[in-house]
Amino acid sequence: MMRNTIMTEKIARRGVRVPGEYAADFLEQVTAGFYASKPVVTLSADDLLETVRRWISTHGPGRSHQGFPVVDAKGELDGVVTRRDLLDPERRGAARVRELIRRPVAVVFEDNSLREAADHMVREEIGRLPVVSRSAPRKPIGMLTRSDLLAAHRRRLDETHVTEQSLSWWPPD
Repeated sequence: MMRNTIMTEKIARRGVRVPGEYAADFLEQVTAGFYASKPVVTLSADDLLETVRRWISTHGPGRSHQGFPVVDAKGELDGVVTRRDLLDPERRGAARVRELIRRPVAVVFEDNSLREAADHMVREEIGRLPVVSRSAPRKPIGMLTRSDLLAAHRRRLDETHVTEQSLSWWPPD
């Protein structure tokens, strides 16, 4: 039996892998809002760095994140700062959190697919995206990280494994 069709043989000869079957992309089927970490832990743009460092050092809930959305007095996004920047000993404690923002904020809408979110992360070369609604695009409602993408993939693998077990002809050990 031929592995490739006449249509795909030329492509395969160039070293491009041509799948024999097409499966739906799981990341395209689920939304960023579903897998985002909630509630979102934000930092105020006006907070002093020394205050945030003390807060992080208490090791309470939400303090171990690797990145935090920064919001203004109205709760609207100004940017995202990383834990590394917050704890950098070269930065003086009297600095304001807003001074650590390096780039314009990149966001993902809650109804975007995980595929769109993952592609956006790759294009922007970032590991986390604030999740916002289309009706309030500057108000963070969650945070989507690479770990959240991996958790979604793990869930799909687990569901596939359970399905394969239930279809097995052999009794379980």
